[in-house]
Amino acid sequence: MGFENGNLVRVVLHAANGAGRDVVNVLHYDLQGGSPVDTANDPQSLADAFRDDVMVHYRALFHASWTISPVIVEDEKDPQNPTSARRAWVSGANAVGTKFDTSDWLPPGICGVAALRTAHIGRRFTGRIFLGGSLTESEQNDGVFGTSLQGLWDSFLGSIPKQPDLAAGVSGATANWVIYSRTQRAQDKDPYASPVTAYLIRPKAHYLRSRAVK
Repeated sequence: MGFENGNLVRVVLHAANGAGRDVVNVLHYDLQGGSPVDTANDPQSLADAFRDDVMVHYRALFHASWTISPVIVEDEKDPQNPTSARRAWVSGANAVGTKFDTSDWLPPGICGVAALRTAHIGRRFTGRIFLGGSLTESEQNDGVFGTSLQGLWDSFLGSIPKQPDLAAGVSGATANWVIYSRTQRAQDKDPYASPVTAYLIRPKAHYLRSRAVK
């Protein structure tokens, strides 16, 4: 698993509006090696897959005033070896959002949430992903987002590969979108990366807290 027989990597999706507002989504992938003769997983292929298959749906969440950065895949920091060298892979170029909205913007901190499920039980094996973008007053009613916006979120989440093929040719190497528990890893408990099996969009409006700048 992860740090033992392959790579545990994070995929970073970033959007910014040039006025001090940033949206960052981070997903984790467990890239497990196969036998010694198998072709290893290629993290660059993961970055390219997000560039080709996911970013079109991510851009659709944002107005053209937002710029979406290239996809970044990087080694996750290992709590048991915090000073280990880490690598990064980049794919794509800056691109503007494609969502067409003109007015009545909601505050940037308002978003939706999707719950992420795995085959394991417990808080350490469940996750969530915040669903933002350029949201408008007309897309919500009494704090609940409508089906049109939920459809955009569903398209984005559905485009995220659960088990991407990242090894060239015939190979036993596997890759899984996972919920990564830093606590499990720091405590040397197995498993610490559990594959995502499903997601559930929760349409109630949430508000993200801003971190103070010191």
